[in-house]
Amino acid sequence: MIFVENKEVVLPGSLLTDNDYKLGRGTFRDKGKIYSDMTGLVYIESEKISVIPLKYTYKPQYGDLIIGRVTSSSYSSWSININNIYHGFLSTSELYDNNEQNINNIINVKDMLLLRVANVDEINRVKLTLRSRGLGKFNQGIIVRVKQPTVHFLSEENAFITSMIQEYIRTDMIVAKNGLIWINGLKENVEKILQIIEIIEEEPFKHNLIKIVQNMIINP
Repeated sequence: MIFVENKEVVLPGSLLTDNDYKLGRGTFRDKGKIYSDMTGLVYIESEKISVIPLKYTYKPQYGDLIIGRVTSSSYSSWSININNIYHGFLSTSELYDNNEQNINNIINVKDMLLLRVANVDEINRVKLTLRSRGLGKFNQGIIVRVKQPTVHFLSEENAFITSMIQEYIRTDMIVAKNGLIWINGLKENVEKILQIIEIIEEEPFKHNLIKIVQNMIINP
């Protein structure tokens, strides 16, 4: 049985369902029942149930695609600001180079990187990796911070929107799970994307929002 409706606001500890659903973000299972572990909106998709936080928070999970800023370096690793209360770390062994001087010429403090979360341990140490296709350092474009409902709208609920933007507005765009979006293109096109993001940020669960956004993309 499902005890909540899709997009209903719930509090931490709210009972969501006693069905055998898959656990999504913001949920936990106890004695066969699934509860919310945060204040947010319920999102039910197929046999998976999640809670999307209303405010800006990001909880790293294995496999997340994220954007991070290098804040410091040592012989063995870089410390990465991942838009979270905890920092991530990236081992220098990721680059298969034991020469410290050469490594520091590749990645420097303040660089912005596209990474994946490789592991989150029991004390919330976040290990990051660059060992996947397409990951690495950003050399151009801009990065904007958005709320988690906007990330959910663009990357999970309506992921095709990003493809539409690249096709119709001819602008590259990457939506990272940690609330950062990379945009690269002509100035006027980037400004159009920022206008679309602003609309989503204002009311990410607005009725017919997807049609509004599609119209802005196709008829800018």
